[in-house]
Amino acid sequence: MPILQPQDEEAIRQRFESELTGDVKMTLVTHNPIGGLMIPGRECPSCPTTQDLIGEVVALSSKIELEIVDFYRESEIANSLGVDKIPAVIVHNSDDSAAKFYGLPSGFEFPVLLDAIVAASTQISGLSEVALAALAKVTEDVHIQVFVTPT
Repeated sequence: MPILQPQDEEAIRQRFESELTGDVKMTLVTHNPIGGLMIPGRECPSCPTTQDLIGEVVALSSKIELEIVDFYRESEIANSLGVDKIPAVIVHNSDDSAAKFYGLPSGFEFPVLLDAIVAASTQISGLSEVALAALAKVTEDVHIQVFVTPT
């Protein structure tokens, strides 16, 4: 059963058609149990829904490529991506910048995911000139985390 409603799919498809200029790579780090076998401690109740949702989003534009990485069977790749929990959705742009989402990107996170896809494609951050000038003065790598709750 699809997650996105037909009218939402159409709105997202139109947005992608009008706003995506370059290709975007998305990486979904998840867990796909073999034959439904679940090993205790490796449960991920939101992984299947996240995979379905991301698959539906990716299907709305030929400019988006999806790579799926199994957190346990491909742990070296997950580690190289800096992923330490699942599900994780990474939106990459062509200069190797990325936005990483942990958990199911629904609710308030879903529009932010769409914005991240557009920003990765256009390489336009949407930040003001003042903010860009201030960021240009930062000389060390910065790790920013934003936490979102349904409330």
